[in-house]
Amino acid sequence: MAKPIYAGSYSNRGRGRWRRVFIIFLLLQVAVVGVFLFLKKDKEEPTEETQTNMTFGATDDMLPPPIAPSDPIMDPVSTPESRAIVSDAKAAIDGNQLHDAKAILDKLVATTPDPEAIKLLGEVNIRLLTTSPMQVPGMQRYSIKSGDRLSTIASRFNTTVALIQKMNNISDPNRIQINQSLFVLDSIFTIRVSKSRNQLDLMQNGKLFKRYSVGTGRMGKTPAVEFYIYDKIIEPPWTRPTDNKQIEFGDEENVLGTRWMALKADDHPELTGFGIHGTWERDSIGKQSSAGCVRMLNEDVEELFDLVPRKTTVIISD
Repeated sequence: MAKPIYAGSYSNRGRGRWRRVFIIFLLLQVAVVGVFLFLKKDKEEPTEETQTNMTFGATDDMLPPPIAPSDPIMDPVSTPESRAIVSDAKAAIDGNQLHDAKAILDKLVATTPDPEAIKLLGEVNIRLLTTSPMQVPGMQRYSIKSGDRLSTIASRFNTTVALIQKMNNISDPNRIQINQSLFVLDSIFTIRVSKSRNQLDLMQNGKLFKRYSVGTGRMGKTPAVEFYIYDKIIEPPWTRPTDNKQIEFGDEENVLGTRWMALKADDHPELTGFGIHGTWERDSIGKQSSAGCVRMLNEDVEELFDLVPRKTTVIISD
């Protein structure tokens, strides 16, 4: 005789199964939330931009209040009028009238920051330095005297040996002669960096000379203060922050690229290890991608390195 089956036996077993399913569902939810919180938390260790004998030591709570430059970098604007003026500048460039093109672009960029005009202006300014230096504002003629060296001449005019060589087509800086006439740029360069736009503007006597796209610190780690360049190194070594081991230039682990310009802020001595340097990681440019330094394409940092001397002011703003 078959045993009777009570409805209550199915009900009890069903409630047990659903209770176990519900507990498993809750555990899965807790696990998902835990993984999300873990990934969200910034656990990255600084992996770059620590120069020899320096420590990248600035943390978020150490950063001073941000500063705002007196002449803020404006958002790019392109209008039908600006595009027509850019066409005029291009025509002047095609006719090798670089000085006329510069005058057109200087006037336009001062009022309407057309992105194509800004790009052309930088190209024209660089070409003028090497092909028509006498048409560059601040250019002078200098006659070499007994005892002169290019380094002393560069110091006297607040410029660089590399720039004097480029402007005068000098391959060997040690082979100069008394009474030899040189083009020398007597000008003041300053650098302005916008963290939000990841742009570096090289200013000549307060006017835009050239704009570069750069990478800045992740999560705002690049401090918005006024620095100055106090050291410049070609093919720099890099100090690995985890064990302070020096990684020589050429090692694939070295992240400083081909040039390093160390930054210092007298008002904020706690900010050490910051600089402007090159990178081989091209896709990191135009983003907040570094551990705090300003990074540039190697070809761009090499160009900037040759243009600006030590003690050049670097203003970083949000």
